[in-house]
Parts: sequence; C-alpha cells; structure tokens
Amino acid sequence: MRRDRIHYSAGVAAGLLLISALFVTSRTALAQTAAGSFQSVNGQVQIQRTGGATIGAASGVGLNVGDRIITGPNGHAVIILNDQSRLELGPASSITLDQFALGGGPTRVSLFSGVMRSLVNAASGGASANYQVHTPNAVAALRGTKFDTAYSENVIRPGYKGCDKYTDVSVYQGTVNLAQAGTPNTGQDVHAGYEATVPCDKPPTESGPLSMTGAVSLESANAGGASFAGAAPGSSAAPVPACPVCLNMTTVVGVGGGHGGGGAPQ
Repeated sequence: MRRDRIHYSAGVAAGLLLISALFVTSRTALAQTAAGSFQSVNGQVQIQRTGGATIGAASGVGLNVGDRIITGPNGHAVIILNDQSRLELGPASSITLDQFALGGGPTRVSLFSGVMRSLVNAASGGASANYQVHTPNAVAALRGTKFDTAYSENVIRPGYKGCDKYTDVSVYQGTVNLAQAGTPNTGQDVHAGYEATVPCDKPPTESGPLSMTGAVSLESANAGGASFAGAAPGSSAAPVPACPVCLNMTTVVGVGGGHGGGGAPQ
C-alpha cells in the first residue's frame, strides 16, 4: 500500500511538472511570435524585447509580436512584416507591434511618438481590412494601402485652444478611417490626397489637401521639419511658412468624407 502511494505521488508530481513545462513553453512561443524583420536601418534604432532586453537594430534582424522599436533623433528604419506589408519609421519615433497574424488576422501597431508610414499588402488576404494604428488619442483604421500616421505632444498648435496632443494622418492611396480613441466607431474617412488631425480628445478636423494643413508627415520629419506650421483647424488654406525650409515640407493632417483627388507623394 505504501509503495503504491509513493508511485502515485511520483506520477502526480511528474504530471504537474509536464503541465508546467508545457505552459511555460506555450507562453514563450506566444511572446516570440515572429512578425517580420528590418529591411534597412540608418542612425540609432533600438528594439526593446518583450522580456525586457534592449538590443540594437540592424538589417535582417527579426521582430516579434510585442517588441517596441525606438528610433533616435536621426534614426530611420524600414520593417517588412511577414505578409510583405511595409512600415517605415521616421526620426524620434516609437512603436509597438501589438498584434500580427498571417492569413487575414488583425494587425495592430501602437505609435507613441514620431511618424510612421504604412504600406499594407492588400493581396495578403484581408490585411487591409484588419490593420489599425493606435496612438494615445486616436485610431487610424486602414481601408487603403498607403498612409502616414504621426503623433506629437507637449506642443500647442495655433488655433487649438491649449490642446497639446495631436494625431495626424496623411493618405496617399486608398482611404483611412480616423477616429478619436474613446469613440473608435464614429470616425471620418480620409481619402487619397487628403489629410486630417485628431486634437486631444476632440473629433477629427475637416480634411484638407496634402501639405496644406501643416501636419507632420514622414517627409517633413525626415527633413528635420517635424513641427506644425499650418493653417487654423479645419482650414484648407495653404499655410504661411515660417522659414525657407518649410517651403519644401510635405505634411499630413486630415479626415472627412466626400473628398477625392489631390497630389500624393510616391
């Protein structure tokens, strides 16, 4: 009888150890779900792994779901996701790959600062209907293939009555639905050739033509001009540049339906 109890206890202990090992393995596998890799890296770019380690990014280095990517003041990175979608980060930017799955599963990227260009591979099987960029105050849901998302804070833009948080969206191909973070189902569509902004916790501004509202785009960030120099909220009038560099700025900020056309960077 005593020997049977010993054998039983040993069997239970072995079973518990196996279950524990499988649980740890499954959690590790989940935390290390491959999402893509760096195609190119310029300047200072770092990866903060889910487990807490921070490493330098380089061409060919892989990325996992949950990783945070941070670019320095002169940093620039191009990421190719496993569905062949492309993310391009400008200087002083920070993102996290929150969700990614092949075969039409949802893809979610959080943008905490700076500017990111998204070129979504619509032929990958439903990605264009399940791709979202989240910022602290807005959600940009993709209904097209190519657009910029920028987020900035601690700077008050003229005409916004003390607001110091802004999400800018510039659309070059397709349509993007832009909404305030608290009401993601009540957004406005921004069409190709237009841009819009979500200021603080307010609804998106009226759409304006690309480069006309003064919002931040990847081009302006790369040129070192990632600051607002545009017209008043809702205005489609061309901004008055504050400096010669601003004449060459390509900016994006806009939301709204019913607009089409307009030039777009290629």
